[in-house]
Amino acid sequence: MIVLDQPGLTSGYVHFHNSTNKSAWQSVRLPIHCLNGSEGPTTLILGGMHGDEYEGPVAIDALAHAVDTNALVGRLILLPALNLPAVMAGTRLTPDDGLNLNRVFPGDPLGSLTQRIAHWLSETMMPLSDHIVDLHSGGRTLNFASSILVPEASSQVALAKAASMAFGAPFTVLINEDHASMTIDAVAENLGKVIISSELGGAGMVTRHTATLATEGLARMVAALGHLPVKEAPPTSHYVRLPPSDRFLICDDDMIFVPAIDLGDAVREGDILGHGRFIDRVGTKPRAYFAPHDGWVLCIGGQGLSRRGDVIAVVAQDAT
Repeated sequence: MIVLDQPGLTSGYVHFHNSTNKSAWQSVRLPIHCLNGSEGPTTLILGGMHGDEYEGPVAIDALAHAVDTNALVGRLILLPALNLPAVMAGTRLTPDDGLNLNRVFPGDPLGSLTQRIAHWLSETMMPLSDHIVDLHSGGRTLNFASSILVPEASSQVALAKAASMAFGAPFTVLINEDHASMTIDAVAENLGKVIISSELGGAGMVTRHTATLATEGLARMVAALGHLPVKEAPPTSHYVRLPPSDRFLICDDDMIFVPAIDLGDAVREGDILGHGRFIDRVGTKPRAYFAPHDGWVLCIGGQGLSRRGDVIAVVAQDAT
């Protein structure tokens, strides 16, 4: 672990013991950067919570090499690959124990590797921080219109919203997820911290557009949180609300989903969002899927083949 109060930029690794069939005394080394400037707040910025989401690691790595600590107010603690084994394997879950890091909070100091990373973050890093930025994208199975997410239940939702708008993603999304108690959001709320997350693209890939937005948007957000001078006005962001999960469009059967819309499109209730084609069955007609309400297409399935129970589309609703 590096020293967190040293002036300027300090980089190194956080070590976690991990005994496996392949390596009895393995040390998993998570990269960490700490940037200290003048007196001010601390922001913890995380990427790679899931290993098949790449915009966060790219943007955080860029930020670590771009910030002039002589101009920095406060401290930035950067963890570009929080779940390094998953990032290097290109998988959502940790390969060693099969767990989802963002479903095991607050973690367990005596648990598996994933649980111990969550516990270390909950007990050591988050209490040091005033703000937490947790960058995600859709991974292999989902594709998002680039969005910044703000927990609706946050006690500091106004500050989180302002910083989110400064990012300049096409959508700023109020969320109230039914599984929030297992995630980092619940720990942040219990500690009274501001937490902001994202969904920046997906489908298991990184594009020029999403990488550029993530890099430039993160710099604008850091400035809006008081760490750097604000240099430019952000692009306009629609303020929307994620609907309850029972309003997501769910795949009823194995099929190829063919969208009839693009990410970010405005739709009206009843508009056709796409068709499911059942290519394994002779004579089965395509099934149309319809928008459940007015709004914007925030998310569609990130793979051509969808399985029963998969999310195939989400339409966000206006939150203004």
